Amino acid sequence: MSFLIGDMTIRTLSEAMTGLSMRSRTISDNLANIDTPGFLAGKVDFESVLKKAYAAGTDPTGMDIATSRSLEPTRTNGSNVNLDEEAVAGQETLLTQQLVAQALTNKYKGLRTAITGSGQG
Repeated sequence: MSFLIGDMTIRTLSEAMTGLSMRSRTISDNLANIDTPGFLAGKVDFESVLKKAYAAGTDPTGMDIATSRSLEPTRTNGSNVNLDEEAVAGQETLLTQQLVAQALTNKYKGLRTAITGSGQG
């Protein structure tokens, strides 16, 4: 993604939204396959790569989001999707998406104020 106006914070928050979106889709896929024999739940980890990029001061844009299959114990049908865990992960992901969206909104409001000289608009 190309940014005309942006800094490391905006790029990091944008990549966090990408990772959260992927996590949300994976949770939906897990729930849709809860009764599929042999289905192993997917897990998405983008935080570790994002933290490393941010700490190193490198551009996180286009980072490689790690997806893997859960190695949790399986039920008798071979599926290891846990409804309670997926429900909690889904709510946590939704709340985090809202937090990141608000952080991006605040960042853009700050830029608008710096450009226009007022917080109106």
